[in-house]
Amino acid sequence: MNGWRRVLVSLGVFGAGMFLGSVLNLPETARGEVRATPQSPAFQSGGQLSVPILREIADTLRQMDGRLARLEIVAKQLPKGPANQAARN
Repeated sequence: MNGWRRVLVSLGVFGAGMFLGSVLNLPETARGEVRATPQSPAFQSGGQLSVPILREIADTLRQMDGRLARLEIVAKQLPKGPANQAARN
């Protein structure tokens, strides 16, 4: 009789396991923590990348404009004599 008890207990545990396995829904997907990360400069759009470059170009053009204006002032102050004519030829 002791042998039958083992078989019945084994079948009962097996049946309970099958029943619980079919009833319980275990998560089938992985869970992860979502964090907002700052966007790296490599993934900026074209407009975002070109603004600093355009500002740098504008600064360079302003410097060139100022230098050219100073050169024009100096050129106007040069004497228009024969020595200057010889330098130009």
